[in-house]
Amino acid sequence: MKEIVLSHCERNFINKAISHETRLDGRNFLESRPVKIYFGSNWGCCFVSLGRTKALAQVSCEIQPPLGSRPNEGMLHININLSPLVVLQSESSKQSETTALINRQIEKCIKDSKCIDLESLCIVADKKVWNLRVDVSIINHDGNLTDCASIAAITALSHFHRPDVTCDGEEVTVHSFSERDPLPLTLYHYPVCVSFIIFENGHTVIDPTYLEERVGVAQLTMGINSYREVCSLHFDYLTETTLAIDAIPAVSNYAAYYAGQLTTMIKETVQRDVEARYTKLKNSGALRFKDCITDDKMTTLMDEKICIKLSDWHAGLKPEIPDSDEDIEQNKEKEEMEMESDEIEYNSVVVKTGEGSADLFEDKTKLIGMGGHNTWQNSDSSEEEDGEEEHTKDVEVLEVTTTRKVLADIELSGDSEEETTDTVSTKDLI
Repeated sequence: MKEIVLSHCERNFINKAISHETRLDGRNFLESRPVKIYFGSNWGCCFVSLGRTKALAQVSCEIQPPLGSRPNEGMLHININLSPLVVLQSESSKQSETTALINRQIEKCIKDSKCIDLESLCIVADKKVWNLRVDVSIINHDGNLTDCASIAAITALSHFHRPDVTCDGEEVTVHSFSERDPLPLTLYHYPVCVSFIIFENGHTVIDPTYLEERVGVAQLTMGINSYREVCSLHFDYLTETTLAIDAIPAVSNYAAYYAGQLTTMIKETVQRDVEARYTKLKNSGALRFKDCITDDKMTTLMDEKICIKLSDWHAGLKPEIPDSDEDIEQNKEKEEMEMESDEIEYNSVVVKTGEGSADLFEDKTKLIGMGGHNTWQNSDSSEEEDGEEEHTKDVEVLEVTTTRKVLADIELSGDSEEETTDTVSTKDLI
């Protein structure tokens, strides 16, 4: 399937928005999307969500003979796979190039940086060692695949526990998890990839989306650990430009700071899940696969709502209750000033009705009460009969007036250029 061509209008709109320091999802230039990590039932299985970009990582191990040049070290292999849903967004040739590029970047960041103690994976020197394999599957593509895959890979490696073994001469016995506790891997540091996109106007943004990647002129990917050490550096020039070189000193400090935040989050989530497995606590705060699946549809993953920048956002479900009479008078004066300044009585406002949901109210006065049934009454409501006691009213009666604005009076005469409309009956069709 061929990739959908990006129109000039879309490209110009994104560039113009970036020139006005505005991103389509409402983020700042150096603001990344939220990262969520979920763990599976097996050791070394994790699901990472970077916004709408999602990746699944699984670590496996087996005993093999070592390499001739490294007889006392184990082996580590990283494999990146793109799901069929991701392949539909690009051609087969470009998909293979993207897979090879991501695989090479993650190997430079994790494998070549020597973050794992490979000597601890040696069982018998020059005979048997552990061979680790990290399989990362990209499930959904919304930009920045390298960062999402690197977070998934390093999280799966830190979460993985290998079986314990004993050696009796040349015989090697692999113990099951029920016999002996599994052993975690030894990690010296936690390198992660941090990607930036440079636009033609010189602005640089972090964690680009799929649309921003297609509009940008260059991409910068830095592999950094929490010690502010650069483990890898990659430039991808989409067009002929020299802006990427100037962007390194501008974003290097923030990239190191963001990598430190990611490293801290990875360590905390992994430690919380490991403690929950050994102590078997249900309310430990560890996130599992069941937490990223919707309740009504088992085949649908949790997805963030579309981010839209709103000028008026009422986050609370209930109106603020003033504490004193002075506050009441000030609120009344404020409401009267707002009503006088408004030309139209009805304004659309967005009200947060629950966690992750909102509702649009056309009438400004419906905010009073914040939900519930409509209990408005007209000002000329019927009076109560004589002899009956008057009851207190819970709803304040307001008089709402609407103003009809006429732009211009248009006279329709027979000499107008408007087309005439004739009605055709069934008899005329025979």
